[in-house]
Amino acid sequence: MRSLDNLLMLLFLSVILICAPATATEMVAADQFTIGEGEVLEDDLIVAGDTIMIDGDVSGDLIAAGGSIEVAGRVDDDAWIAGGSLFIDGEVGDDLRAAGGDIRLRGSVADNAMIAGGTITASSNSDVGGDLDVAGGSIEIAGHVGADLSCNGGSVVIGGTVDGNTTICADDIRILQSARIQGDLEYTSDKEIEIPAGTVMGDVVYKRSEKKVEDIYSKTTSSIISFLSILLIGLLMVRFTGNTTIRVSDTIATQTLKSLGSGVLLLIAIPLIALILMITVIGIPLGLIVLFAYIVILYISKIFVGLAIGRRIVPYAKKEISSPYWHLVVGLIVIAFATRIPLVGFLISLIVILAGLGALVMTWKSMSDESRGG
Repeated sequence: MRSLDNLLMLLFLSVILICAPATATEMVAADQFTIGEGEVLEDDLIVAGDTIMIDGDVSGDLIAAGGSIEVAGRVDDDAWIAGGSLFIDGEVGDDLRAAGGDIRLRGSVADNAMIAGGTITASSNSDVGGDLDVAGGSIEIAGHVGADLSCNGGSVVIGGTVDGNTTICADDIRILQSARIQGDLEYTSDKEIEIPAGTVMGDVVYKRSEKKVEDIYSKTTSSIISFLSILLIGLLMVRFTGNTTIRVSDTIATQTLKSLGSGVLLLIAIPLIALILMITVIGIPLGLIVLFAYIVILYISKIFVGLAIGRRIVPYAKKEISSPYWHLVVGLIVIAFATRIPLVGFLISLIVILAGLGALVMTWKSMSDESRGG
């Protein structure tokens, strides 16, 4: 049975599919964003805002993050969305990846769907053509799944049709009389459940759970939200400070050891400087500012490293892709994988922080010298 860790890995890995050739990408940051019914956006779309409504057609990929997101139109390729409330009423032409608080799937997904959230509902009208992987606190699947279904959460209710196998890991599991599982059912829980006759065509396998599902769900959801957050910040940085961000990534690529060495010194020196400033009353505000800036830089350091990695990897796979947005996506995925490797994950995280911190300060110094020289 696939665990929640596997679901997270699949979610990250599947984003690589986004990196298909595209003529253009439109990026939007606004409180409210709408593509009206009948409108067609011929580009890929990256959008962040409080309220996002897609009633028209996005001809490429969609990446959206916001408070409330509704996709009632059509996305021709992949849709990758994150927010408080997500409503997918329309059509997704390829894969769907979604993370949020309340997620309701009432439309169709042509291929695979990977969803993580608090409350997840796939209504009787929903149709997923491929695999459906779900992690959430409360999950209800009432629609059609064309291949395999995997559910991990606090409570899971299955009332729809699954053409393939079904695996479930949850505290509370219910298989309704309306359910039709064409393959095998494997479930993990604290107790065995009653399965209505005629609902499972294949074998039924029960495994007693060995650890709390809520803990796994909580860790996985936290990791997904963390990844989405750093990706969104990175995309905005590339959009609005592109030349500087790319220049820092170049520093990492061309002066890796020097960046690491500078990072080690700065990792120790900056907190000491902030502490010295705060010893004197007059220096407390400045010390706090330095400390805050230090924390922010540590947080965004993986953006620079991710961009540097993506700019090295992507050209080998698809030379025609030159967009720094897709380079960033791939690079951050690589970092997400690498930092989860047992035993060495922490060391990799430290290297990423040091390289990003050192390269940023080195680039800033270089640009300052150029400015003075000019």
